[in-house]
Amino acid sequence: MGSKRKRGANKTANGSQTTQKRAKTDHPPATEPEATNIDLDKSPFGETLTSEARKREAKVYELLGSSDGDERIAAAGALITGLLGSPEAALQRHLEHRLFRGLASSRNASRLGFSLVITELLSQLFGPQNLSESKYPGLTFDHVLKILVEKTTPSGHLPGQEERDCYFGQLFGLQCFVGSKILFDEESRWLKVLDLLLKMAERKVWMRSHCGWVIVESLPQMGQNKAEETLQKLSEIGLGKTAEGIGIWMRARSCYPSLKTPAKPWHDPMNPSVLSEVARVLKDNVAQDNGEDAKAKQGGWNAQLHFVWDLILATFITGGKQSKDQLKLFWTTVIDDALFSKTASDAQKFRGFMILQKFLLGLTTESEKLVKELFTRNLMKCLINQAAKEDRYLHRAALKTLHSIEKAVQTSPELLLPVLKELLGKHGAYDFDQRTNAKTVENLLQWATPTNVKGVFKLLRDPVIVIDDNAASEAERLRQVYASYMSKLATQAKPTSENSIKAKETTNVAEIGVKELAACAYSIQPQFKPDLSEKSRESFRRLLASTIGKVMRRRDDAEYLCNAVISVEPTAVNMSDEIKAEQGSALKAMRKLLKAGNKSESRNAGASVGLALLYAITILQLYDGAPDAISILQDLERCSEKMKSKEGGSSELLVEILLALVSRQSPMMRQISEQVFEAFTSQVSPEALELLTEPLFAEENEKGYQTLFENIDDEDVEMDDAEDSGPGEDIEDMEDDEISEIGSDVEFVTLDGAEETADGEEDGDDYDDDDDEGKKEADARELADLDDALAKVLRSHRLDKDKEADSSDNDSDMTDSEMIALDEKLVEVFKQRAKTAGTKKKDKKDAKESVIMFKHRIMDFIALYVKHEAANPLAFSVLLPLLEVVRTTTAKPLANKAVVTIENFSKAFKKARSDLDVDIEAQFSLMKEIHQQAAKDMTHAFARAASAASLLVASSLLGDKENIDRISATYAQTFADCQKGKLKIQGFFFTDWVNWGMGHAANAQQAAVTTAAT
Repeated sequence: MGSKRKRGANKTANGSQTTQKRAKTDHPPATEPEATNIDLDKSPFGETLTSEARKREAKVYELLGSSDGDERIAAAGALITGLLGSPEAALQRHLEHRLFRGLASSRNASRLGFSLVITELLSQLFGPQNLSESKYPGLTFDHVLKILVEKTTPSGHLPGQEERDCYFGQLFGLQCFVGSKILFDEESRWLKVLDLLLKMAERKVWMRSHCGWVIVESLPQMGQNKAEETLQKLSEIGLGKTAEGIGIWMRARSCYPSLKTPAKPWHDPMNPSVLSEVARVLKDNVAQDNGEDAKAKQGGWNAQLHFVWDLILATFITGGKQSKDQLKLFWTTVIDDALFSKTASDAQKFRGFMILQKFLLGLTTESEKLVKELFTRNLMKCLINQAAKEDRYLHRAALKTLHSIEKAVQTSPELLLPVLKELLGKHGAYDFDQRTNAKTVENLLQWATPTNVKGVFKLLRDPVIVIDDNAASEAERLRQVYASYMSKLATQAKPTSENSIKAKETTNVAEIGVKELAACAYSIQPQFKPDLSEKSRESFRRLLASTIGKVMRRRDDAEYLCNAVISVEPTAVNMSDEIKAEQGSALKAMRKLLKAGNKSESRNAGASVGLALLYAITILQLYDGAPDAISILQDLERCSEKMKSKEGGSSELLVEILLALVSRQSPMMRQISEQVFEAFTSQVSPEALELLTEPLFAEENEKGYQTLFENIDDEDVEMDDAEDSGPGEDIEDMEDDEISEIGSDVEFVTLDGAEETADGEEDGDDYDDDDDEGKKEADARELADLDDALAKVLRSHRLDKDKEADSSDNDSDMTDSEMIALDEKLVEVFKQRAKTAGTKKKDKKDAKESVIMFKHRIMDFIALYVKHEAANPLAFSVLLPLLEVVRTTTAKPLANKAVVTIENFSKAFKKARSDLDVDIEAQFSLMKEIHQQAAKDMTHAFARAASAASLLVASSLLGDKENIDRISATYAQTFADCQKGKLKIQGFFFTDWVNWGMGHAANAQQAAVTTAAT
């Protein structure tokens, strides 16, 4: 009975929602579950309860309601075995006081566990074993059903939640009767259960969908005749014209194709003649699902879809050739014109989005051709509007729908073309991502493949070729969107397999995007109407530079980038005869280098392709009008000639070229330069390495800036990409580490413009006096200029210039108006002075940031060099410059990068170490110099870096065991100098050495033991 009972502390108000879902989806098995290893007593239960029996029952029922599936199955197995061997009185006691009553409990997974046991007991009592007649004659079907009803019918004035628990308990009990497959062995059983289901559905409208689902589950068992009788009864009571009725009709027709359905309300809910009425029923069901009455159908919200939509989806998936037309008509009538109509409520639109998500994922795996029928006019309009702004009521539902579209294409990439066509086509918008403030199209383009990329390219290009002349601004905007699509198509392309690249079997997706960007940036496109404007070309150029910087991953990418540059006809670029001649010779040299690179897989081949890539990038700079592009091309020509003739100096020239390129703050230049340098690391000479590390010693101020860039005009220092950047786009293209580096550098500038060193001490004693003298001279000039300006305004002069000043006879006082005018002039003078001071401060800041950024790029080169050339004795020459950076830089990120480079050098040396042919005296001299440097700065970071560098040098000398004594002597001498006060070094500098030595001693002992054993 539904009397008051104590409830578990973990019951929540949302428990009923979870129970609703289980009522639909959980199917209690009709066979005895396999018990786990949990040790439970399976002996029969007695008629009377003893203390031990109570403890046993308490334990098994506790496990039966556990959230752990294994525990539930083990408890169910023990309980079923024990009950079927017990006398009738014991079995009836458990059914009355435990099992059926327990169905009304919302504790953990009680309903699932209890349903498991009840289903099996019913199957044994009234199924093929028919234990009800042979062993338990008192437990008839009617008696057991009566027990269920009595124990789950609410009585009295129960709280709302307890009343709901009782109804759900009865629902689960009736579902157990269906799951046991015993209802159709006798004529009257099903009618009794059906009457209970219909009464419950009529009494509580929020139970209707759950009761309908139980009827749907029973349809495959009942046979065609019973199905016809059931439908007739539902039709008579008016349940056919509901969402549950539609689901039951569709399930019955799928189970029994020759079924004779009642004339009312319809023979087939999918018949075109009744679709309008079906649409009305399903639209109104939005409120009924959530327990709203017929007068408040517009206010219901439920995050769970009605089961009828699963049955409708299954119908279209298995519908055959006619499914396409049938779905199109159904979707337009029931979804687009009903749930997304102008009069539809937010709840109905929310339900429409959920249905779209379900159909997208359902049709993806079974019938991809039907997906395009889902993007109808009203739906797309609502989707775009709701996704556009966060304050829209259904914004999150719209974003989830967009995510479902992406997931559908990810599951079936062949859907990319039809889905893009709908999003960008008639009912969508070409600038779909901009309209929705999402990245749906951008994310979808990553699934372009060599098979469908040509179709995707045509789909993106056709809408922007010919645009109405009256919509010039619209053409400009759409073509910029097209440029961004081409960029994303290239940058997000999946890497092509190596076998396909070698066999030239497939189209490179990224290559198509890069070629189109280059063609639109520099070539006249006669098919575009109106013609591409200069503003549009600037967008294509900017995105081309950004794209090239992102797609560089391997040598094969370099090849197609070079081919893209070769394919460009720069008809939109004005070039003099001299520039055309340089361009022609550069293209010719690039073709030769690519041809040489394809002949072999040697390191020379990689160097050839790298040099060709430099040619390609410089040619693009030539098209952009970069002033130094011609000189770089000439340097590249000399470099390639020296490489071809194996003449010395080629690596030095290449390093100069790379340094010139990375001095510009461009991600593209950085990526290209690093890849080219990586291909040439094995060919770097000592002179080239010295040339590379020399800028690391430059001061991080205006003086250092002039030293590094004295031969570069101010215009050249700024990258063309930065000049051409549009709002918001370059921020996206700039790499995170560069942003952090710039931001962190600013923090080290003090209020008076002076710069602090890493350790806070004065540094650079050699040039402090020069800086002070220059500052004094500059201050004197500023004061003189201020005096002159004030003298003109006040018509006066300094006392020391009486002889030079003109005599004045007018000593009368000024009027009020003259004083006001004078005041305005004075304000203007001081404004100009403040403006000039601000400009100078900004120049200092910019100069410092440029020097630091340049050092960062050099550090990237050095990191690549030590990674690939750790076993090269020449690599040790970078240690002192790296320590100098750690000690002197004012930028903490730069110092950290230098420390990490030393550590990575040490790790790479351990992996690549072999018998090095090093200059022993030079290495010991380097070690001593490192020890001297370690004494110049007592900061922890610098001491760690110096210790790592010293031990790295020591490791290179271990090839000859005789050097161990000299290594120890060197450290001992340094330690002695510290004791004498000559040097001051952190203590862990020496403990690191001791630990390093003990580690090598342990390895030597282990090697000796191994040798003796063999």
